[in-house]
Amino acid sequence: MVGEDCIHGHSFFSGATIFPTQLGMAASWDPALLEQVARVTAVEVSTTGIHWTFSPVLCIARDLRWGRVDETFGEDPHLIGELASAMVRGYQGEGLDDPTAILATAKHFAGYSETQGGRDATEADISRRKMTSWYLPPSSASPARAAAPS
Repeated sequence: MVGEDCIHGHSFFSGATIFPTQLGMAASWDPALLEQVARVTAVEVSTTGIHWTFSPVLCIARDLRWGRVDETFGEDPHLIGELASAMVRGYQGEGLDDPTAILATAKHFAGYSETQGGRDATEADISRRKMTSWYLPPSSASPARAAAPS
């Protein structure tokens, strides 16, 4: 199985469609549009022999000093859950037995974006309340919503 980071298209393949970053797509507030983006990406990716993507990004952008803010859907946990679910549905299509479907792996660990001082991949000091109120809802909502019919 071969995987690729396709957070806004098949960007490592010449001639493939490149979409806006997740932050740009989040500005649409349109889950159906993001489902279509992921479907196009899945079709393009699957034709090049790739079967797995490390996308969508579930990180919450709460500290603008963090250098990966543009990879996120922004700061709203509800919107992140809705858009991520739509992308998973688009990537996985009608099921993984579909030759144009690719396996979606949402990332990163809950709280990854809450690093001290906005530095990437450093320690995060997160209270239980903040973790359950902000960081866990998108992670738990995405699989459930993605499995539900749109």
